Amino acid sequence: MARNRRQRRSKKSKGSAASLFGVFGALIVLAALIGGGAFLFLKSETQYSLNQEDLCPVDGARGTVAILLDTTDKLSDVTKSEILQKTDETLDTLPRYYRLAVYTMDENGLKKTPISSVCNPGKLEQMGQLERDGFTANPKLIKDRYSQFSATVKDATTQLFQQNFEAEQSPLLSSMQSLSFELPKPTSMDQQKYTAGKNKIIFVTDLMEHTETFSIYRSGVSFDQFKKSRATEKYGKKFGDMDLDFWTVRRNISNFSTRELQEFWAKILTQEFGSDVNRMITLSGEI
Repeated sequence: MARNRRQRRSKKSKGSAASLFGVFGALIVLAALIGGGAFLFLKSETQYSLNQEDLCPVDGARGTVAILLDTTDKLSDVTKSEILQKTDETLDTLPRYYRLAVYTMDENGLKKTPISSVCNPGKLEQMGQLERDGFTANPKLIKDRYSQFSATVKDATTQLFQQNFEAEQSPLLSSMQSLSFELPKPTSMDQQKYTAGKNKIIFVTDLMEHTETFSIYRSGVSFDQFKKSRATEKYGKKFGDMDLDFWTVRRNISNFSTRELQEFWAKILTQEFGSDVNRMITLSGEI
């Protein structure tokens, strides 16, 4: 009789131990699942809502890079090719959630509706490892969105060069000033990774300002003549809140060189308009 009781206690003890181990095992698995989920949550990027039309965040872009193309005179084929190449480079290096917009100006000034305006939703390589590996994002969707962004800008710029460039005047200063007022204020996505940036205007122009207010053709690169005109009074916008780049188109002008022309406008922008010129480059080709 005692032996039977010992056997029953032994079986009961084994059953209790098995149940206990089962509970511990379930708790370990649950803890692993919770830990893994927390890891994915902490390591995955915040997903921001984007507009489907331009792929920009619904709350606004972190900044805008605006390419302003002077269409008041012809461009050589070599120059067109280099502009397309540099636009492609700008596109490739555009920070995530920045807008790239392409504007034009003619003899009447800035055309306020851009021929293209789209944001960089992010390349796959601009994202975290989990997104690249497909754990917390769809890599194909990311690639498709970036391809859409890239194609939109390239198609618009290519179509633009099929137009004829010709005008009676070249209101460069007024166009640049008007564009500075059109660009939306940069928006911060968060306070750590995607903060608000700085707008930039890339002006693709021959720098040959020609209006009733001031004309390079009449005054040459004379700083004194510019100061005597009403140009500073009329176009005295300060561009201190944005970067200015110039891609200079060369013209066959005997009175002064392209370099002298660049130095003239750099002096005007810094001394008269209180603005900084980030970069001035000279494009290939000449008309």
